[in-house]
Amino acid sequence: MKYNLSKVIAAAITALLVSACSKELVRTNVNPNNLETPDATTLLSNTIVQEFYANANIVWTLGNGYNQYMTYSSSYYNQPTRYLPVTNEPYWTSMYAAARDANTLYSLGQKNKNSLLQAAALTLRSYAFAQLTELWGDIPFLQALQAESGVYTPVYDSQQTVYMDPQQGILASLRTADSLLKADASGYVGGDVLFNSNVPAWRRFINALRLRYLLRVSAKVNVSAEMQSIVAEGTILQNAAQSASLSLPTTTPYNFVSLTERSGDFAVKFMNSTLYNAYVNTADSARIAAYFAVTTNTPPAASFSFANYGALPLLQDATASQSNAASNFNANFITGSNKNLIKARIITYAEQEFILAEAALKGYITTGTVQTYYTNGILGAFAEIGIDGSNYVSHPGVVFDNSSLAASLTQIITQKWMSNINNGFEGWIEYRRTGYPQFQTGGSVNLNNGTIPSRFLYPISEQTINSTHYKKEIQQMGGTENTVYKAWWEK
Repeated sequence: MKYNLSKVIAAAITALLVSACSKELVRTNVNPNNLETPDATTLLSNTIVQEFYANANIVWTLGNGYNQYMTYSSSYYNQPTRYLPVTNEPYWTSMYAAARDANTLYSLGQKNKNSLLQAAALTLRSYAFAQLTELWGDIPFLQALQAESGVYTPVYDSQQTVYMDPQQGILASLRTADSLLKADASGYVGGDVLFNSNVPAWRRFINALRLRYLLRVSAKVNVSAEMQSIVAEGTILQNAAQSASLSLPTTTPYNFVSLTERSGDFAVKFMNSTLYNAYVNTADSARIAAYFAVTTNTPPAASFSFANYGALPLLQDATASQSNAASNFNANFITGSNKNLIKARIITYAEQEFILAEAALKGYITTGTVQTYYTNGILGAFAEIGIDGSNYVSHPGVVFDNSSLAASLTQIITQKWMSNINNGFEGWIEYRRTGYPQFQTGGSVNLNNGTIPSRFLYPISEQTINSTHYKKEIQQMGGTENTVYKAWWEK
């Protein structure tokens, strides 16, 4: 075979040039300011802030409506809070991002043999997945964080799997997190804007979440032994100061949203009549005044009266007279003068005590009494926002009613619901679990065929990017996605 030498040489020179250019491009395209390994300090603080801020942000715009603490007076704003089927996709995206970042933190903690970082990461990941499954039902879970392994369309797992998987499930992960810190109480992590590397504080937070999720699944699983073990050991929240809450700045981008909200958006948010009735029925003058303003019909300098406050039911558009007789959130949410009201909260001492009250009532635990936990919960809820509740607990509508299990449970869950205002979707989630307090359905004003929904619709991105597994999941709902499909633990 003959060779054209000039062509061979030309080809060789070309190959050398391409090779040299490629090597040069490899060298010059490496950004020396771009970290190849994530910085745990920054990532931890970002993940904590992301979860707490997302909770505070979504409750102000959607959660308080679903929880029936708030009514929008205008149909321009209020279709979602009249239970129009919605995807709530931004919150889905935020929680999956938080779960992904927490998973990265867990890997870093394992690599560096840092028990506290591992435990914090497992806690944050568990909370993110709990929010996702409690708001959407079955979700991509076991395969959800495996994009680096080439899994871009994860299968959906049952809600039971999300809670109960023995390796990755919410309860198993929280159990592991507590065990890590119990074995090594000397950990330190930079960027811990929540507890400043205080190991006992993290354990109390972890165990409060364990109690929450154990109670959530208690109709399906025997939770007594684990709940009793947690309570007997005693590493749980002891007072309101130990609640898992984060003080938000007063300026953007992570401020409590009311501080920078447009006046027109603030003005259409009114107290919901479900909450107003609870305040009146229990003579809760302190909390109604802490959260809400008197109506525009109230004379200047009028002394306190429940008649000076008012509320709106679920409605399409309020008339002028209805709006004038109802209460907006008060100036605390504009000026930030009571900083306790504008904290981001995930779980509080008050909620923990109400959880224990229900657990004691149902015989899941034998440590402590129902009445003590119930009273602690009320006092803790008041302390959480910086006011005294000692007089409130003696009111006839508040004194613990042990005449029947139903009467006691109604009181416990109603007080728990009242304490969780401005905390994500907890009021709605607990209503779905227990049926308490009695929510108004809104009749024809309700845009979900007159019923309270059990879930949000899956995001549009799932229908397009993960369509195969999305369609398989929808078949379990009967072939059409709906908002009344109930997942595993629901009443």
